[in-house]
Amino acid sequence: MRLVVDCRFVTPSDDDAVSMTTRGLVSALGVVHPLTMLISDHRQRDVLPPLPWQLLRAADDVRDLVTPFGLNEAGVDVLFSPVPVWSTLGRRYGLVVGSAAPTHPDVYSGVGGRMLRPLRPVFHRLLQRGADAVVAVAGAGQRDAVTATRPGQAIIRLDPHNVLSPSGSDWSEHTDQLMALFYEVHRERRSRARSDNQR
Repeated sequence: MRLVVDCRFVTPSDDDAVSMTTRGLVSALGVVHPLTMLISDHRQRDVLPPLPWQLLRAADDVRDLVTPFGLNEAGVDVLFSPVPVWSTLGRRYGLVVGSAAPTHPDVYSGVGGRMLRPLRPVFHRLLQRGADAVVAVAGAGQRDAVTATRPGQAIIRLDPHNVLSPSGSDWSEHTDQLMALFYEVHRERRSRARSDNQR
C-alpha cells in the first residue's frame, strides 16, 4: 500500500496544534510503514522527520483542485491529511482526513485561501464528508467530526497524552489503529473498483 501524508499544513510554530499533530503522527507512522510526505515549502523539511517527500502546490492554491489526477497517476493508494482538503474530485485513492481546522495565518495566505476565508467553515464540513474516513484528535475533535460526517462514514478517535507533541514516540501507540484504518479504506476501494469493472 502506497501511503502519502499531507504535510502542507506544517508550520514552525510550537503552538500550532495542526502542525504539531501532523509532525508527531508522520514521525510515528514513518517508523512502521513507508510513506511519502507532501510539502509545499522546503522550509517544512526543517521540522519534519527525514522521510521521502514530494513538493506540491500550496493547499490553498486553486490549482489544488486537479491534484487528485496527479496522485492517481503516481499510484497513491491512501492519502492521509490531518485537515480536510479541497482536492477530492476524480480521486481513485483512499482518503482519510482529520477533523481539525488550521488556525495559523500562513496556511491559507494565498489568493484562493483569502477568497474562500468567509466560507471556510461550511467547506470544511463538506470536505470532511467527501473522505472515506475521519480521524478525530481528543474529545472536541470527535464531537465535531460526528456532527460533520455523513451516515456510515468511519470515524476513529486518537487521544494522546499530549496533543501538542511533535514527537513520534508520543503518538506511537496510535499507529496500529491508524494503519488498520488505512488498510481497511484501501481494501474497500479496491473491492469497489473490482465490482465497478465487472459491471
